[in-house]
Amino acid sequence: MKPLKKIIGILLVFLPVLVKAEVKEIPFTLDDRDRIIRTEQKVESLQSEMNTRFEAIDKRFDQLFNFLWAIIGIFTTMMISVFGFAFWDRKLSLAPLKKQDQKILAVLVDYSKIQPKLLEILKNAGLL
Repeated sequence: MKPLKKIIGILLVFLPVLVKAEVKEIPFTLDDRDRIIRTEQKVESLQSEMNTRFEAIDKRFDQLFNFLWAIIGIFTTMMISVFGFAFWDRKLSLAPLKKQDQKILAVLVDYSKIQPKLLEILKNAGLL
């Protein structure tokens, strides 16, 4: 067992020498430079395409926001109109009832001159 460990230890120490593990510098050729230039041009063209698409999307969002504001304005106008009409209609429909109440009260006051009990009831109710 010990001789096997010694052999493995020696092989591990001399393994780089046996394999000739050397660092070789790879030369940078003109083809490599041309490839890099083409890649940069493609990246620039993709960036310009992305910029135009983002600008188009921004314009579309602006259109959608303007449309949303228009819808909100229309909805608000409709709601104000409905509430205004309801209040106006209620006021208009209650006006004849007030006149009718005044007439009934005038008749009761006239009749209370003949009937003292009714005169007392109207005084207690605060109508006289």
